[in-house]
Amino acid sequence: MPKPHLIAIPIFPGLQSLDAVGPAQVFGSANQALAREAYRIKFVAAEPGTVPTSAGFALCAESLRVVPTKSVDTLLCPGGEEDPLRAALRDKPLMRWINEAARTAKRACSVCSGAFLLASTGILSGRSAATHWASTAELQRRFPDIKVDPESIYVADGKCWTSAGVTTGIDMALALVEEDHGRAVAMQVARRLVVYMRRPGHQTQFSAALNAQDVKDDKLANLASWVEANLTKRLDVETLAARAAMSPRSFHRHMRDELGMSPAKFVESVRLDAARRWLDEDKLDLGAVAARAGFSGPDHLIRAFNRRFGVTPAAYRQIHVSGLEARDAAE
Repeated sequence: MPKPHLIAIPIFPGLQSLDAVGPAQVFGSANQALAREAYRIKFVAAEPGTVPTSAGFALCAESLRVVPTKSVDTLLCPGGEEDPLRAALRDKPLMRWINEAARTAKRACSVCSGAFLLASTGILSGRSAATHWASTAELQRRFPDIKVDPESIYVADGKCWTSAGVTTGIDMALALVEEDHGRAVAMQVARRLVVYMRRPGHQTQFSAALNAQDVKDDKLANLASWVEANLTKRLDVETLAARAAMSPRSFHRHMRDELGMSPAKFVESVRLDAARRWLDEDKLDLGAVAARAGFSGPDHLIRAFNRRFGVTPAAYRQIHVSGLEARDAAE
Protein backbone atom coordinates (compact mmCIF):
# COMPACT_ATOMS: atom_id res chain seq x y z
CA MET A 1 0.00 0.00 0.00
CA PRO A 2 1.52 3.38 -0.99
CA LYS A 3 2.33 5.80 1.81
CA PRO A 4 -0.32 8.55 2.16
CA HIS A 5 0.55 11.90 0.62
CA LEU A 6 0.66 14.37 3.53
CA ILE A 7 -1.28 17.61 2.97
CA ALA A 8 -0.33 20.12 5.69
CA ILE A 9 -2.49 23.21 6.10
CA PRO A 10 -1.09 25.78 8.57
CA ILE A 11 -3.96 27.72 10.13
CA PHE A 12 -4.15 30.81 12.31
CA PRO A 13 -6.84 32.70 14.27
CA GLY A 14 -9.26 34.50 11.95
CA LEU A 15 -8.41 32.57 8.79
CA GLN A 16 -10.97 32.30 5.98
CA SER A 17 -12.41 28.87 6.73
CA LEU A 18 -13.25 27.88 3.16
CA ASP A 19 -9.66 28.51 2.07
CA ALA A 20 -8.66 25.56 4.26
CA VAL A 21 -11.77 23.39 4.39
CA GLY A 22 -12.60 23.56 0.65
CA PRO A 23 -9.34 22.01 -0.60
CA ALA A 24 -9.22 19.65 2.40
CA GLN A 25 -12.62 18.26 1.41
CA VAL A 26 -11.42 17.73 -2.16
CA PHE A 27 -8.52 15.61 -0.92
CA GLY A 28 -10.76 13.80 1.56
CA SER A 29 -13.25 13.02 -1.19
CA ALA A 30 -10.39 11.73 -3.33
CA ASN A 31 -9.70 9.21 -0.57
CA GLN A 32 -13.32 8.08 -0.81
CA ALA A 33 -13.12 7.84 -4.59
CA LEU A 34 -9.93 5.78 -4.40
CA ALA A 35 -11.18 3.70 -1.45
CA ARG A 36 -7.91 4.25 0.39
CA GLU A 37 -6.03 6.94 2.28
CA ALA A 38 -4.19 8.46 -0.65
CA TYR A 39 -4.05 11.78 1.21
CA ARG A 40 -3.54 12.44 4.91
CA ILE A 41 -4.79 15.94 5.73
CA LYS A 42 -3.50 17.79 8.78
CA PHE A 43 -4.36 21.24 10.07
CA VAL A 44 -1.36 22.55 11.98
CA ALA A 45 -0.96 25.65 14.16
CA ALA A 46 1.52 27.30 16.50
CA GLU A 47 -0.67 26.20 19.39
CA PRO A 48 -2.58 22.89 19.19
CA GLY A 49 -6.32 22.78 19.74
CA THR A 50 -9.17 24.84 18.40
CA VAL A 51 -8.40 27.76 16.07
CA PRO A 52 -11.22 30.29 15.46
CA THR A 53 -12.08 31.17 11.86
CA SER A 54 -13.70 34.27 10.38
CA ALA A 55 -16.91 32.25 9.94
CA GLY A 56 -17.43 32.00 13.69
CA PHE A 57 -16.56 28.33 14.13
CA ALA A 58 -13.22 26.74 14.98
CA LEU A 59 -10.98 24.17 13.34
CA CYS A 60 -8.95 21.66 15.31
CA ALA A 61 -5.20 21.78 14.70
CA GLU A 62 -2.18 19.73 15.66
CA SER A 63 0.96 21.40 16.91
CA LEU A 64 3.60 22.39 14.38
CA ARG A 65 6.09 20.54 16.55
CA VAL A 66 4.52 17.13 15.90
CA VAL A 67 4.45 17.55 12.08
CA PRO A 68 8.04 17.64 10.79
CA THR A 69 8.39 19.89 7.76
CA LYS A 70 10.32 17.18 5.91
CA SER A 71 7.27 14.90 6.14
CA VAL A 72 5.07 17.36 4.23
CA ASP A 73 4.35 16.46 0.62
CA THR A 74 2.02 19.39 -0.14
CA LEU A 75 1.96 22.61 1.86
CA LEU A 76 -1.24 24.62 1.48
CA CYS A 77 -1.42 28.12 3.00
CA PRO A 78 -4.93 29.57 3.46
CA GLY A 79 -5.67 33.27 3.67
CA GLY A 80 -7.70 35.66 5.75
CA GLU A 81 -8.59 39.30 6.19
CA GLU A 82 -5.86 41.89 6.65
CA ASP A 83 -5.54 41.94 10.46
CA PRO A 84 -5.50 38.13 11.01
CA LEU A 85 -3.10 37.74 8.10
CA ARG A 86 -0.73 40.39 9.49
CA ALA A 87 -0.81 38.63 12.85
CA ALA A 88 0.05 35.34 11.16
CA LEU A 89 2.98 36.95 9.35
CA ARG A 90 4.27 38.18 12.73
CA ASP A 91 3.97 34.70 14.27
CA LYS A 92 7.63 33.62 14.19
CA PRO A 93 7.14 29.90 14.96
CA LEU A 94 4.37 29.64 12.35
CA MET A 95 6.35 31.46 9.66
CA ARG A 96 9.53 29.52 10.45
CA TRP A 97 7.62 26.26 9.94
CA ILE A 98 5.98 27.50 6.71
CA ASN A 99 9.36 28.66 5.41
CA GLU A 100 10.97 25.28 6.02
CA ALA A 101 7.99 23.33 4.66
CA ALA A 102 7.80 25.46 1.52
CA ARG A 103 11.39 24.62 0.66
CA THR A 104 11.26 20.88 1.35
CA ALA A 105 7.71 19.99 0.23
CA LYS A 106 7.07 18.53 -3.20
CA ARG A 107 4.43 21.23 -3.74
CA ALA A 108 3.96 24.60 -2.07
CA CYS A 109 0.46 26.04 -2.51
CA SER A 110 -1.69 28.93 -1.35
CA VAL A 111 -5.33 29.95 -1.49
CA CYS A 112 -6.50 33.57 -1.71
CA SER A 113 -4.41 35.91 0.46
CA GLY A 114 -2.46 32.91 1.70
CA ALA A 115 -0.17 33.94 -1.17
CA PHE A 116 1.31 36.53 1.21
CA LEU A 117 2.39 33.75 3.59
CA LEU A 118 3.93 31.77 0.76
CA ALA A 119 5.55 34.83 -0.80
CA SER A 120 7.17 35.71 2.52
CA THR A 121 9.24 32.54 2.28
CA GLY A 122 10.84 33.78 -0.96
CA ILE A 123 9.81 30.67 -2.86
CA LEU A 124 7.60 32.64 -5.26
CA SER A 125 10.44 34.92 -6.32
CA GLY A 126 10.61 35.04 -10.11
CA ARG A 127 7.48 32.91 -10.44
CA SER A 128 3.94 33.66 -11.58
CA ALA A 129 1.30 33.68 -8.84
CA ALA A 130 -2.38 34.35 -8.27
CA THR A 131 -4.31 35.75 -5.33
CA HIS A 132 -7.73 37.27 -4.66
CA TRP A 133 -8.45 40.06 -7.16
CA ALA A 134 -8.66 42.60 -4.32
CA SER A 135 -5.12 41.73 -3.21
CA THR A 136 -3.24 41.53 -6.50
CA ALA A 137 -1.97 45.11 -6.41
CA GLU A 138 -0.78 44.81 -2.81
CA LEU A 139 0.94 41.48 -3.47
CA GLN A 140 2.73 43.01 -6.45
CA ARG A 141 3.71 46.09 -4.44
CA ARG A 142 5.13 44.09 -1.54
CA PHE A 143 6.80 41.45 -3.69
CA PRO A 144 7.84 43.13 -6.97
CA ASP A 145 9.89 40.08 -8.04
CA ILE A 146 6.70 37.98 -8.32
CA LYS A 147 4.80 37.96 -11.62
CA VAL A 148 1.32 38.50 -10.17
CA ASP A 149 -1.42 37.25 -12.48
CA PRO A 150 -4.45 39.50 -11.83
CA GLU A 151 -6.95 37.34 -13.72
CA SER A 152 -6.34 33.60 -13.49
CA ILE A 153 -8.22 31.60 -10.87
CA TYR A 154 -5.09 29.57 -10.17
CA VAL A 155 -1.52 29.41 -11.44
CA ALA A 156 0.93 26.50 -11.46
CA ASP A 157 4.59 27.47 -11.79
CA GLY A 158 6.96 24.63 -11.05
CA LYS A 159 6.28 23.22 -7.58
CA CYS A 160 4.30 26.34 -6.61
CA TRP A 161 0.54 26.45 -7.03
CA THR A 162 -1.39 29.59 -6.07
CA SER A 163 -5.12 30.21 -6.36
CA ALA A 164 -7.29 33.30 -6.36
CA GLY A 165 -10.21 34.02 -4.04
CA VAL A 166 -11.76 31.48 -1.68
CA THR A 167 -13.63 28.89 -3.80
CA THR A 168 -10.89 28.81 -6.44
CA GLY A 169 -8.91 26.75 -3.92
CA ILE A 170 -11.35 23.95 -4.78
CA ASP A 171 -10.51 24.30 -8.48
CA MET A 172 -6.81 24.18 -7.67
CA ALA A 173 -7.22 21.15 -5.41
CA LEU A 174 -9.10 19.32 -8.17
CA ALA A 175 -6.22 20.07 -10.53
CA LEU A 176 -3.78 18.70 -7.96
CA VAL A 177 -5.82 15.50 -7.61
CA GLU A 178 -5.89 15.21 -11.40
CA GLU A 179 -2.10 15.59 -11.50
CA ASP A 180 -1.71 12.85 -8.87
CA HIS A 181 -4.39 10.35 -9.90
CA GLY A 182 -5.72 11.31 -13.32
CA ARG A 183 -8.72 13.08 -14.71
CA ALA A 184 -11.25 10.33 -14.01
CA VAL A 185 -10.62 10.47 -10.25
CA ALA A 186 -10.72 14.27 -10.21
CA MET A 187 -14.01 14.21 -12.11
CA GLN A 188 -15.44 11.67 -9.68
CA VAL A 189 -14.51 13.99 -6.80
CA ALA A 190 -16.09 16.96 -8.60
CA ARG A 191 -19.32 15.03 -9.11
CA ARG A 192 -19.35 13.98 -5.46
CA LEU A 193 -18.97 17.61 -4.41
CA VAL A 194 -21.39 18.85 -7.10
CA VAL A 195 -18.91 21.34 -8.49
CA TYR A 196 -18.08 22.18 -12.09
CA MET A 197 -15.36 19.90 -13.42
CA ARG A 198 -13.32 21.84 -13.81
CA ARG A 199 -12.54 25.50 -14.36
CA PRO A 200 -9.12 25.78 -16.00
CA GLY A 201 -6.60 27.99 -14.25
CA HIS A 202 -6.61 30.60 -17.01
CA GLN A 203 -10.31 31.35 -16.47
CA THR A 204 -10.68 34.88 -15.15
CA GLN A 205 -11.80 35.86 -11.65
CA PHE A 206 -14.31 38.43 -12.88
CA SER A 207 -15.72 39.90 -16.07
CA ALA A 208 -14.95 43.30 -17.54
CA ALA A 209 -18.63 44.28 -17.35
CA LEU A 210 -18.86 43.29 -13.69
CA ASN A 211 -15.75 45.30 -12.93
CA ALA A 212 -17.30 48.36 -14.61
CA GLN A 213 -20.54 47.91 -12.71
CA ASP A 214 -18.61 47.86 -9.45
CA VAL A 215 -17.27 51.40 -9.82
CA LYS A 216 -19.09 54.34 -8.26
CA ASP A 217 -19.72 56.01 -11.62
CA ASP A 218 -23.31 55.17 -12.61
CA LYS A 219 -22.63 56.25 -16.19
CA LEU A 220 -20.00 53.55 -16.63
CA ALA A 221 -22.11 50.96 -14.84
CA ASN A 222 -25.09 51.64 -17.09
CA LEU A 223 -22.87 51.74 -20.15
CA ALA A 224 -21.41 48.34 -19.29
CA SER A 225 -24.90 46.83 -19.16
CA TRP A 226 -25.78 48.45 -22.49
CA VAL A 227 -22.60 47.15 -24.14
CA GLU A 228 -23.36 43.60 -22.98
CA ALA A 229 -26.82 43.86 -24.55
CA ASN A 230 -25.57 45.35 -27.84
CA LEU A 231 -22.44 43.43 -28.75
CA THR A 232 -23.22 43.30 -32.47
CA LYS A 233 -23.58 47.07 -32.78
CA ARG A 234 -20.87 49.56 -33.66
CA LEU A 235 -19.12 50.16 -30.34
CA ASP A 236 -16.43 52.68 -31.16
CA VAL A 237 -15.31 55.39 -28.76
CA GLU A 238 -17.61 57.98 -30.36
CA THR A 239 -20.67 55.78 -29.82
CA LEU A 240 -19.76 54.98 -26.23
CA ALA A 241 -18.88 58.57 -25.42
CA ALA A 242 -22.22 59.73 -26.75
CA ARG A 243 -24.04 57.17 -24.56
CA ALA A 244 -22.11 58.48 -21.56
CA ALA A 245 -22.80 62.11 -22.56
CA MET A 246 -19.10 62.94 -22.75
CA SER A 247 -16.67 64.04 -25.42
CA PRO A 248 -14.61 61.17 -26.91
CA ARG A 249 -11.40 62.56 -25.45
CA SER A 250 -12.85 63.02 -21.95
CA PHE A 251 -14.52 59.63 -22.12
CA HIS A 252 -11.28 57.89 -23.11
CA ARG A 253 -9.41 59.53 -20.22
CA HIS A 254 -12.26 58.79 -17.76
CA MET A 255 -12.34 55.10 -18.66
CA ARG A 256 -8.58 54.87 -18.32
CA ASP A 257 -8.78 56.45 -14.86
CA GLU A 258 -11.71 54.32 -13.64
CA LEU A 259 -11.04 50.94 -15.25
CA GLY A 260 -7.40 51.08 -16.26
CA MET A 261 -8.12 50.29 -19.91
CA SER A 262 -9.07 52.00 -23.13
CA PRO A 263 -12.67 51.93 -24.45
CA ALA A 264 -11.57 49.58 -27.25
CA LYS A 265 -9.97 47.15 -24.80
CA PHE A 266 -13.06 47.29 -22.58
CA VAL A 267 -15.36 46.42 -25.48
CA GLU A 268 -13.08 43.59 -26.56
CA SER A 269 -13.03 42.23 -23.00
CA VAL A 270 -16.83 42.24 -22.75
CA ARG A 271 -17.08 40.51 -26.13
CA LEU A 272 -14.54 37.89 -25.08
CA ASP A 273 -16.39 37.19 -21.83
CA ALA A 274 -19.58 36.66 -23.85
CA ALA A 275 -17.77 34.44 -26.37
CA ARG A 276 -16.40 32.32 -23.55
CA ARG A 277 -19.89 31.76 -22.15
CA TRP A 278 -21.21 30.66 -25.56
CA LEU A 279 -18.23 28.37 -26.06
CA ASP A 280 -19.09 26.66 -22.77
CA GLU A 281 -22.52 25.78 -24.11
CA ASP A 282 -21.10 23.97 -27.19
CA LYS A 283 -24.22 24.73 -29.24
CA LEU A 284 -22.76 27.24 -31.68
CA ASP A 285 -19.96 26.90 -34.21
CA LEU A 286 -17.06 29.34 -33.98
CA GLY A 287 -18.43 31.56 -36.73
CA ALA A 288 -21.74 31.95 -34.92
CA VAL A 289 -19.98 32.68 -31.61
CA ALA A 290 -17.82 35.34 -33.30
CA ALA A 291 -20.87 36.95 -34.92
CA ARG A 292 -22.91 37.01 -31.71
CA ALA A 293 -20.02 38.51 -29.76
CA GLY A 294 -19.45 41.23 -32.35
CA PHE A 295 -16.14 40.06 -33.82
CA SER A 296 -15.52 40.51 -37.55
CA GLY A 297 -15.03 36.76 -38.00
CA PRO A 298 -13.56 33.57 -36.49
CA ASP A 299 -9.96 34.65 -37.12
CA HIS A 300 -10.50 37.91 -35.25
CA LEU A 301 -12.03 35.99 -32.32
CA ILE A 302 -9.21 33.42 -32.27
CA ARG A 303 -6.49 36.08 -32.12
CA ALA A 304 -8.22 38.09 -29.39
CA PHE A 305 -9.18 35.00 -27.37
CA ASN A 306 -5.67 33.57 -27.46
CA ARG A 307 -4.19 36.93 -26.47
CA ARG A 308 -6.55 37.30 -23.47
CA PHE A 309 -6.81 33.72 -22.18
CA GLY A 310 -3.63 32.11 -23.50
CA VAL A 311 -5.55 29.37 -25.29
CA THR A 312 -7.50 29.10 -28.55
CA PRO A 313 -11.32 28.92 -28.52
CA ALA A 314 -11.11 25.34 -29.80
CA ALA A 315 -8.77 24.28 -26.99
CA TYR A 316 -10.90 26.10 -24.42
CA ARG A 317 -14.03 24.35 -25.66
CA GLN A 318 -12.28 20.97 -25.61
CA ILE A 319 -11.26 21.45 -21.98
CA HIS A 320 -14.80 22.28 -20.92
CA VAL A 321 -16.94 20.16 -23.19
CA SER A 322 -14.87 17.00 -22.75
CA GLY A 323 -15.35 17.33 -19.00
CA LEU A 324 -19.08 17.81 -19.34
CA GLU A 325 -19.45 14.88 -21.76
CA ALA A 326 -17.52 12.55 -19.47
CA ARG A 327 -19.57 13.70 -16.50
CA ASP A 328 -22.84 13.12 -18.36
CA ALA A 329 -21.67 9.67 -19.47
CA ALA A 330 -20.80 8.78 -15.87
CA GLU A 331 -24.25 9.85 -14.75
